[in-house]
Amino acid sequence: MAILNLDETPVPYEYADGHTYHHQGAKTVQYKITRSGWQNRQATVVLIVSADGQPLQAIVIFHGVPGGRIHTHERESWRGINVQVYINA
Repeated sequence: MAILNLDETPVPYEYADGHTYHHQGAKTVQYKITRSGWQNRQATVVLIVSADGQPLQAIVIFHGVPGGRIHTHERESWRGINVQVYINA
């Protein structure tokens, strides 16, 4: 019997929402306004640890259509990293 502990954490796609970053002392800072709905896009990260303290492979779940643009792009972005990627429609 295996005892596991897991936690799900939402992660927004856009970290700079409502904030700007630039070099100190800059006179102007340009900020690109995102398209409508982007502030609602997020993924869920699932972290799993066994009872003996060993971490298991992390899971990233994106909202999208299986086989769609997000699915294809994100699978390629995470290729080669020890993370399972899923799409939840």
